[in-house]
Amino acid sequence: MARTISLSLSAGLALTLAGFAPLAAAEPNAALQQVIAAAQKEGKLELQWGSGMIGTGAHVKAMGDAMNAMFGTTIAVRFTPGPSEPEMVNKVVVALAAGLPSPTDIVIDTNQYAGELYLNKVSVPVDWVSFMPERIAPQSVEAGGATVRVFTTVPGEIIFNPQLVPERPTRLTDLLKPEWKGKIASTPYAAGWELLTASDVWGAERALDFARKLSGQLAGLIRCNDLERVASGEFIAFALNCGGREWLQLKEKGAPIDGVVPADFAAERYYYASLPKNSADPNAAKLFVLFLETSEGQKMIWDGTLTDLHSYPESRFAKVIAGYEKSGVKFQEFTADWFLQHPEARKGQKEAVRILARR
Repeated sequence: MARTISLSLSAGLALTLAGFAPLAAAEPNAALQQVIAAAQKEGKLELQWGSGMIGTGAHVKAMGDAMNAMFGTTIAVRFTPGPSEPEMVNKVVVALAAGLPSPTDIVIDTNQYAGELYLNKVSVPVDWVSFMPERIAPQSVEAGGATVRVFTTVPGEIIFNPQLVPERPTRLTDLLKPEWKGKIASTPYAAGWELLTASDVWGAERALDFARKLSGQLAGLIRCNDLERVASGEFIAFALNCGGREWLQLKEKGAPIDGVVPADFAAERYYYASLPKNSADPNAAKLFVLFLETSEGQKMIWDGTLTDLHSYPESRFAKVIAGYEKSGVKFQEFTADWFLQHPEARKGQKEAVRILARR
């Protein structure tokens, strides 16, 4: 097995950016070898999250194939498109309470929902650094080891149709102008308000006042992956975006769509991988997450989402962040540990959901 792994890692390196090894060395350490052996015995992996989270179903399948090639395993990886993040977390929590296996062996979600899993005692601590000590940084592992950073996003963007908007928006408050009324959309789950309402951001009073005013401007509520409805002109703008870069993928295909980081809310946050207590295949789950942390895994995330974990040296998204910063954007970082230290954010988002639903 060790020789197979060594050759596989060398092959994986050839597929990645030159000069960045997927792991600290060609041979896995003892801790990783144990995970590989246990994962091979499990033989399967069930994955479920929102479509497009780390790419299409074809991307996830390719990741599974690449994981098997890298680690010398033959794990059957099955991906099922799932609901929104809060709905997915609820499914996992309900299954655990009922004594049933989790519908997904891995939960991939934002700092908020990684924190929610931890607070509900659903996710299990994992010593991620021990498997790849020269790759995974200790600060990437949060919530007492229960979650690990996978990629970086910029939530809160304003997504708009440049052919239809009265002007290019630069601030969230631009959407309150009369000429935008009845032409914009937001989310039914108040994406971003768990950040806006926090005491060290806008605060609940200011953020919820904005929610009330914005609700009067809305023409509808859509999910963050429904941005074709902006490109088609059904809505001229959408805010607050969850942080995915589907809009840029549409733009690269020629669709009339664009996005901007608002000057009054520049956020940088992470998506995390957590393992539920009721995962049926915990070692295969660990191995898949570890693959995502390698250079090859990060490249495949980029190929599917146009983002990656910007703290890795080969990161392409780091250049995107640097470009924003060069133009004067000052980001505030949002982590899972930040969320756990701001319980008011959960309350604020729930109130924002009610306000936006009363549009």
